[in-house]
Amino acid sequence: MSRAAASAYQRVDLESAPKTLIVERLFARFAQDLDQARAAIAAKNIQAKAKAIDHAICIAVELKAALDFKAAPEMCANLEALYDFVIGRLTECNMSLQTKPLDQAAKIMIDLSGAFAQAHASIP
Repeated sequence: MSRAAASAYQRVDLESAPKTLIVERLFARFAQDLDQARAAIAAKNIQAKAKAIDHAICIAVELKAALDFKAAPEMCANLEALYDFVIGRLTECNMSLQTKPLDQAAKIMIDLSGAFAQAHASIP
């Protein structure tokens, strides 16, 4: 399959996917990015670490931007604070090469992913 065809397929898949599925995919890709960052840190591959963390930050920023404060202001404020914390931890990891901030960010996002999956499963 050519790159153009694969890109078109991905775009159509994304545009037609339910929002809940998109959120689940974002959380899964976030976890994949953190696994790649951990491996890169262990290998002392600064470029790969930076790329993985940058992508994870982009996901957290997109999730934060998607919050609908009109629908649930208090919940969105809490989620915004969590996403800001995650972004801060990832930034610290990127600068320090320490995995502890990465682990802290991962825990928050794993908990949020589980909460979103549980909420999605309860929708009739």
